[in-house]
Amino acid sequence: MLVTTALNVPAQIRRYVDGAEWEPVAIGESRASVFRLRTRAGILFLKMGAASQINGLRAEKERLEWLAGRVAVPEVIAFAMEDDGEFLLLSSLPGANGVEAGHVHPKEITAGLAHALKRLHIQFVERCPFDQSVNAQVRRARQRIAKGLVDESDFDDERIGWSAAEVLAQVIASRPDHEARVITHGDPYLPNVIFAGAEFAGFVDCGRAGVADPYQDLALAARSITFNLGASWVEGFFREYGIAEPDERKLAFYRLLDELF
Repeated sequence: MLVTTALNVPAQIRRYVDGAEWEPVAIGESRASVFRLRTRAGILFLKMGAASQINGLRAEKERLEWLAGRVAVPEVIAFAMEDDGEFLLLSSLPGANGVEAGHVHPKEITAGLAHALKRLHIQFVERCPFDQSVNAQVRRARQRIAKGLVDESDFDDERIGWSAAEVLAQVIASRPDHEARVITHGDPYLPNVIFAGAEFAGFVDCGRAGVADPYQDLALAARSITFNLGASWVEGFFREYGIAEPDERKLAFYRLLDELF
């Protein structure tokens, strides 16, 4: 559905979007409102969210600017804050996300995602300023719980009826003994991975990117593959990544941690 009347946005954003056609984007689980804009200069994406949101659009802007040149991500066109709102205007990437790219065979999607994550994970971490370790995520989870931001109705089936505090207690009790340190996307569900044909074209929704254990990405990617393509494709994903026998305890732990975000 196209919306021909522009929403109220700050002047820094309006100069790029005057006369644009606005189309809401429903796919994905972004906490921001997302619009695809057909402008005279081409397709742009506008994300709008509350400035009070923990790890909000400013955090995504900073991560996108740091990732630029290291991995394919959208360009930050403009960022603005007004009242309690944040506005992030982004370029588009060529292609379709891993769910909408229905013409591409699941084998190519899973292989492309595996290779993209592997290339990201071998980046040097020394200068990355974004801490996504378990300790850092637990701190943010506590803040989210205190602000009532965790959607308990969206927990996985095995945790239906749990409180966010109970999930956090289980996270703390079951955390792995060791964390590797790599650059991670943080949320590599297939709607956040863009393909041009069968080729990986880039990552979007990078607000959780930072230094973490690779299983942060592997666990969520495997869950998305199971949900969107079918469990039979998960083994091939890990094989393409280079893991013959994935650590099931780590996979379960990072799925559990993700419940709080």
